[in-house]
Amino acid sequence: MFKNHFLIGTLVLFLAACQTTQQQSRPDNASNYEKDLVAPQLAGELMLKDRKVFDQPEYGMSLKYIDENFPEDYVTVYIYPIARVSWDDTQEVVSEELQHVMAEIESSSKMGKYKNVKPEATKNVAFESKGKEFVGKKAQFTIQMQNKAEYHSEAYVFISEDKYIKFRLSFPKHTARENTGLDIVKAILPEITVPKESEYMFAIRESHRKKMIEQWMKLIMKSAKSEGS
Repeated sequence: MFKNHFLIGTLVLFLAACQTTQQQSRPDNASNYEKDLVAPQLAGELMLKDRKVFDQPEYGMSLKYIDENFPEDYVTVYIYPIARVSWDDTQEVVSEELQHVMAEIESSSKMGKYKNVKPEATKNVAFESKGKEFVGKKAQFTIQMQNKAEYHSEAYVFISEDKYIKFRLSFPKHTARENTGLDIVKAILPEITVPKESEYMFAIRESHRKKMIEQWMKLIMKSAKSEGS
């Protein structure tokens, strides 16, 4: 049991060390989102307003969309590397990342960004588009701002290549709209193509794989000595 927990912890937490290292400039071998990321300029009534690539490769990039008919809506897509050396169990990985998203929102509330956050539901999401199946998970919640304005919010997490695609959507509760958050996801997600694993992330993951093997072997040798004594 100890060995399993040790391995899982190494799989999940390796990127924390990477994020504490401040990059002076974006590495040349990191994902080139400007060149290799494909995202729709128009998706239904939504128009791409802003693309931002973060200096630290671990944070990836963001896309912001606007709907001129609903200017108070927030539609943001985040694309960033998975903080693991393996993500074979996609449902587990997506579920865990969605928990991190909700924890970040709760933390923002405690820091005063929101007056109140009320979680409502978490569920699996699956749909087909253009002959491809998309499987992820979503959380619904209500956010009350400090000015007491209430927003219906949704967060979605999917996986593509070695990256998460995360949607953060918020709609004022006093506005009436026919489409839902899932409609927006269905309009944008199938049109996104993310860069493949970068040399930068491959090197980081490979380094941690080797460290995992070394530590695992030390545990096996230690266990063998204990049994032989």
